Amino acid sequence: MLKWGSRRADLPQAAPPAPPAPADAIVTSKVFPHFLAAVAHQAAPTLLDLGPVVGSNVSFFGERLACKLHVEDLYSDVEAHARRGERAALAGFFATRLRQAPDSIDGILCWDLFDFLDRQAGLVLAARLAGMLRKGGALYGSFGTTAVELKQYTKTVVVAAESLRHRMSPATPVMRTVLLTRDIIKMFDGLIVAESVLLKSSTRETLFRRP
Repeated sequence: MLKWGSRRADLPQAAPPAPPAPADAIVTSKVFPHFLAAVAHQAAPTLLDLGPVVGSNVSFFGERLACKLHVEDLYSDVEAHARRGERAALAGFFATRLRQAPDSIDGILCWDLFDFLDRQAGLVLAARLAGMLRKGGALYGSFGTTAVELKQYTKTVVVAAESLRHRMSPATPVMRTVLLTRDIIKMFDGLIVAESVLLKSSTRETLFRRP
């Protein structure tokens, strides 16, 4: 009970409410629908997802494509190397990390993984992925165009064919490897660029196809 003459400053103050957590960003993709259309031409296609397991994505691809989905969380591999101070070892690691056979995959989802790799690791991984694609196969990836320090990984959740939800998680900071379009094309030797769109976020969505 507050007595006359007492000071409110002496009373315990309620903690201010915590600011609301930022909502997951939903972006409109112009290229992802073309990836879906490309792999849908195959009966029961085989997909390779380089991101972490997302249950709703597994359901989305299974229901839409009746596909076989391999999930290989290379982001966790990158983070493990970063925490050990061994980013330079990623090129050698990627040379043997993926076990899928050549010409065995119809669609590959790279998301923004290459932003976190140095050029040598990117070259090794891109060569492995290009060799896995079957004729007519498709590879989807996004590449940042600004040289900034990356402090978060993006977990991509497929909301709909044209909508992707980005959920962020902490990353060991690293400067983004910015690749020019011609560098990206050379890196994925043997594939052709079927779609390339520069978004307002300074991210370039790209769809590669194996002729």
